[in-house]
Amino acid sequence: MSLKNAALLSAAAVAFALSPPAFADTPHGGSTIAAASPGAGYDYVIHVQNTYDYRYNPEVRADRILLAKQIVRPFCSHNQIVGEDKVKTEIFGIKPGKPDYVVYVKCL
Repeated sequence: MSLKNAALLSAAAVAFALSPPAFADTPHGGSTIAAASPGAGYDYVIHVQNTYDYRYNPEVRADRILLAKQIVRPFCSHNQIVGEDKVKTEIFGIKPGKPDYVVYVKCL
C-alpha cells in the first residue's frame, strides 16, 4: 500500500468516525411519538425534547404539554393528557445530563 493510499484511507476512517451515525432514531434532544401498549390507559407516548428552543422551556410543564399536543394532533385531534414522567439520564459523577420528559396522551 502506497503512502498516498494510506493517507486517503486514514482520512476516510477519521471522517467516518466523526460523522453522526446514520442509524440514529432522532437528533439529540428531539421529540418522538410512539403508540402505547394495549390496555395502558393512554394511546400515545410522547417523548418531548429536553433542549431549550425559542418559546420552549423543557422545565416548564405548560410548555411540555403544549408541545405534546402539537405533536399528537395529526394522529388524534381531540386528545387529553393523562400523565407525564421525568426520566433522569444523569450518571452520577460520570455524565451530567438533562432529564428526559415523557407525556402520556389519550385520544377522545
